[in-house]
Amino acid sequence: GFLVAAAAALPACASAVPPAPAPVARPLPRDGVPAAIADLHLTVYPEPRQASYGDVLLPLDAHRRVDVATPDFLSVLEARELLDDWKDLPPEGYVLEVAWDGARTVVIVAGADETGQRWAEEALRQLTLESDARRWARDCVIVDRPGFPLRGNKRPQAWEEPYRANFAWGAGYDAHSAGRTRAAYFAPGSPFDATEAGLDAALRAFGPLHAQGVRHFAVKFDDVGFGLTAASRLAFGSYPRAVVSYLRRLRTVLRSVDPGAKLYYLPQTYWWNDPRFAELALAIRNSGGLDPDVGLVLTGPEIISATIDAPGLAAARRAFGTTQTRALVYDNLGREGDWGPLTGRDPGLTAECDGVFGERGTPVNRLTRLDWSWNPVGYVAERSWNRAILELAGPAGFGALRDACAAFREGRAPDEVRAAIERFDAAPGRDWPGPLPRSELLRLLREDLARLTRAHATDG
Repeated sequence: GFLVAAAAALPACASAVPPAPAPVARPLPRDGVPAAIADLHLTVYPEPRQASYGDVLLPLDAHRRVDVATPDFLSVLEARELLDDWKDLPPEGYVLEVAWDGARTVVIVAGADETGQRWAEEALRQLTLESDARRWARDCVIVDRPGFPLRGNKRPQAWEEPYRANFAWGAGYDAHSAGRTRAAYFAPGSPFDATEAGLDAALRAFGPLHAQGVRHFAVKFDDVGFGLTAASRLAFGSYPRAVVSYLRRLRTVLRSVDPGAKLYYLPQTYWWNDPRFAELALAIRNSGGLDPDVGLVLTGPEIISATIDAPGLAAARRAFGTTQTRALVYDNLGREGDWGPLTGRDPGLTAECDGVFGERGTPVNRLTRLDWSWNPVGYVAERSWNRAILELAGPAGFGALRDACAAFREGRAPDEVRAAIERFDAAPGRDWPGPLPRSELLRLLREDLARLTRAHATDG
């Protein structure tokens, strides 16, 4: 653990109160905690980049809190050998330590910015236990930072936000996407109108969204043909020339209004194993090429990709010549019925894209995606799966929810899945204060059971 005498290292703390011989610490609670999650209980999720946990809980009665507003903040961090770590943090990064200084508990909660401070507070909340009308926090040292700057979904849910969700594909204006970085998109359709009238249609769609804070804009051509309006064919001669001109003019207007705006292109060949991919990319380059700071939006090697690799995405970006603004990956894996963890995503994607976002997904799949998006290098799928289930069901309901999720993962017969769901319904811990109430989890499980039952009947 970290129960070392640190009074000399924190003189301001030691002089503030009379010295105490030892902390009134408590061992980590193990009663009622299933063996599968014993090492996950009272840890931080999403998985931090660097985390060391002690084996005791320290009292928060009369503890000393140290944050960026504390007068001797820098000297405290230096004494605790955390100053260099804190200075090196990128946006959203944070440092958290809970330790005994020889007299009382000291809690250092230090974000690189306002958002990092929020994540530090959330991490401390996950490490805090209320028992016997007292509050306790786990002995720890954590230095954390995000892997991807954008983490989220096409259909965001408000409950995801404390798990570091900060992105929404599509610019919705409801409680689910409040506070997120939003990417607005416009679909010109087919036949494609690349004239000034067609450009004006995109600008009319984007203008009000930009006024409300949106700075990421995408033009998407997924699932449409390559036809041009008569006026566009007369003006540009070919589809690739029309696309190049349209995106260049749109980029110019967006940048004239907001130099920090980002423009993305989602082509018809939005998976790089599409046999038309290389041909379209070459035609775009031969028609003048995209501006190198236009980003691509792709789904991976396939429309629904079991694996997405960084070298493949890098080659796809080079093919289109989009070498500056990193891509976005629209990940179609993990929809209804997928109660397992996210798998098959290359950690090296952090060098090629700003985010790998899902279209939708079960709460378990969403949580594991957010875990991977925050720390792809340290992500372990099965560990994350267990932790997601713990977040949703708590220790008392963990085993029953895990079995219900496993029933879907293993492709069990509908009657077996139904029985597992009913066992979760009857399991203790219904009042667990997780991100979603048990009633909502049961509703989602039963909806997916109904889909499974219909599919099973059709297959039969």
